[in-house]
Amino acid sequence: METPTALSDPPAYLSLLKFNKRLKRCPRTNLSVTYSDIGDENGIPLLYLLPSGCSRWIAAAMDPLLKAYGVRMIVVDRPGCGDTGEVILGERIDRSCEMIISVLEHLNLKPANILASSAGIYYALHLLTRHPSAFSTSLNPPPKLYLLAPWSPLLPVDHPEHWPFRWDWIPSPFIATQHITTPHLIKAATQAQKAYDSSVKIYNTGKSIAMKWFKSIAEELELPSPSTSSNTGSNVTSNSISRSSTPAVRNDNPTVKPDNENKDDLVKSASDLLNNIRGKNVKPSIGEGTDIPNLTETTFNKEESDDASISTSSTPRNRMWGECECCVACLTSSYMSAENAQGIGQEHLICLNRGPEETGSQWLQNSIRELADTIEFAQVEDRFSHNDRTKNGKEQEQRGNEKTKVSYPIEINVWWGWQDDMVPRKGQLWFNKVVGAYPEAIHLKIHDVEDGDHTDL
Repeated sequence: METPTALSDPPAYLSLLKFNKRLKRCPRTNLSVTYSDIGDENGIPLLYLLPSGCSRWIAAAMDPLLKAYGVRMIVVDRPGCGDTGEVILGERIDRSCEMIISVLEHLNLKPANILASSAGIYYALHLLTRHPSAFSTSLNPPPKLYLLAPWSPLLPVDHPEHWPFRWDWIPSPFIATQHITTPHLIKAATQAQKAYDSSVKIYNTGKSIAMKWFKSIAEELELPSPSTSSNTGSNVTSNSISRSSTPAVRNDNPTVKPDNENKDDLVKSASDLLNNIRGKNVKPSIGEGTDIPNLTETTFNKEESDDASISTSSTPRNRMWGECECCVACLTSSYMSAENAQGIGQEHLICLNRGPEETGSQWLQNSIRELADTIEFAQVEDRFSHNDRTKNGKEQEQRGNEKTKVSYPIEINVWWGWQDDMVPRKGQLWFNKVVGAYPEAIHLKIHDVEDGDHTDL
């Protein structure tokens, strides 16, 4: 039987072993671990550390792109996701990294590149400082670290650089059990939307009757109507009234949406909350119909080919995935939802610094300082030969007082989206300042994407 491809049969292709690998027993934790080994099997190894609330399936859509560019990506499910065993919250970061190390050893791989998205920063820094031998040259030189919208831990309210976080109000028990409570919240949000729609309809009907009654009285008494009266109140209040009574009237306040645009606000807010909790807003880096250079298999844009003025032979579109019921993103999202998700609550508790261990702003500052110190220590031995180390104590003391220069600083590339509502601009700038505080050991490169958000970089 012919092996399916991403173009010929996406569902069958996603059932291949490389998307669904399993380490039956991690020798360090005694737990099972699921992972994927995708892309070019002979390509450059890349360790991908997932964002919170996601499993290996979020990376599956990138497989054809990874092949095209000669990259082999390893994606490991963290505890409580996929078929990876569960651990207690206080041990999550330690045990997760031990599982990753075991998978890399099982595959006999020592990658020189790390890609981390959002909460993946916790695991990236832990691996670099606690398990440097897992990488091809340890920390001499260090592997390259690529961060996509890394999580910037919240600062205390009294901190001068504090920024508000819109989901910080959610109780910890709800977060910890969100794999159970989320479906009920969706149902509640749907019922609330129905009630909201009914109340809006009743309100508009009653207001319309009242406005007609007022207009009839105004004509008799020659009073100005509400639409022509002078504006003595705030813009929001007056525009709210006028746009409700006369939807076709121009809205002079662009910050106030017409009623028909506000209609779905309640469900949209609930949907945003749930999607951010479960990670379903995260978009694959590559999906259907994306243009990719230098690929051999191509299809054509059907809408463009229907236009007689455009020759189909001159408008080839390279396609990563073939057609399926909806799209490959929906397909992989359904696979992720069908598997165990009990661990995602722990991920969000870590991000909000609600676990037994410090994982807030102090954690980031300490971890970055520790990374710089670890890199310096790993490289200092190479600066002095064995003979140098055996010289008299005076010369050793003089060297000890000299400022150590790192020969190979770690290169960290960070991509930020200016439309990111999970890590706003203030959080991004604070993160940059913390990571950039050790320029001799950490070479920080910032890439700002003006129209990017937290999930589409």
